[in-house]
Amino acid sequence: MLRPLAADIKNSDGGLGFDHLDYLVVSGDMSSTAAPEEFGKANQFISGLIKTFGLTAERCILVPGNHDQSWDAEVYDWKPKRQVDESKLKDGTYMEQGNVYLIRDDKKYASRFQNFSDNLYHMLVQSPYPLDFQKQAVQYFFEETGIQFLALNSCWEIDEWFKERSSIHRSALADGLKEADEKVKKWMKKGASPLRIGVWHHPVTGNDKIKEDAFMEQLRQANFRLVLHGHIHEELADLVYPQRSKSIHVVGAGSVGAPMKDRPESTPRLYNLLEVARNHSSIKVYIRQQRRAGGAWEACAIWETNDPNKRQAYYDIKLPPLS
Repeated sequence: MLRPLAADIKNSDGGLGFDHLDYLVVSGDMSSTAAPEEFGKANQFISGLIKTFGLTAERCILVPGNHDQSWDAEVYDWKPKRQVDESKLKDGTYMEQGNVYLIRDDKKYASRFQNFSDNLYHMLVQSPYPLDFQKQAVQYFFEETGIQFLALNSCWEIDEWFKERSSIHRSALADGLKEADEKVKKWMKKGASPLRIGVWHHPVTGNDKIKEDAFMEQLRQANFRLVLHGHIHEELADLVYPQRSKSIHVVGAGSVGAPMKDRPESTPRLYNLLEVARNHSSIKVYIRQQRRAGGAWEACAIWETNDPNKRQAYYDIKLPPLS
């Protein structure tokens, strides 16, 4: 998988023609079942990209997807129905199965992400992934480019019994925004504004979106201009708050490795490459596709142009100055 991907990025003849990358963003689902050996393969692949394009681990932004949390972690206790007073149970923390109740053990619940932390995240970035849900908003600020990422876990409350419960932890977001503001405070005194980018796994528009999406209002207020996500295995370009003075562009990356059965009908493997203007005034989003496993990557010309007979394999995001 690594060689054809690297060739597509580097080659100027039919490819993109970039010798190096500044950042690598992986928006979740680096494994299928969160098994250690799967994360080992993901580690090899990501490490190969780091070496090939002169990246560092500090410039890799990783967030877990729903497939990156282990169902083998025993985070529910089984109790006979006769021993349970349902009126004392909190909604979303239990599941009734016939004459048995499964009751969540909050002390163990975060261990679903232990394999992700131990077998991938820690090995790549040399620090463990925070298992405390309140600390799962990790900010990255790069002074030389003025780009700041805020990486969040939209899968923190998803498990084997509640598979559709994507959300953003409110306290994590509050703490993450506070830390992000502290990091750019001195830098902004020079009269510059950072390009703020949010990263998590689930979409905030369209199908399978995060239902409780009010947190996006906080990001808009904090001048976030872009959101990157995965999960839906197809390309997505959208806009949140289009009628407001400050809107947020949403870019879905498709999937670089999901098998055909897990992708929407006729959707190839996909990845995005984003080219950011140095003054943050625009972002060009290139869409690349691999139509057959093991084949070469190529342009995915699906975006309309002024000519109804032509389509292009990229689109431009214009970012007007912040008022």
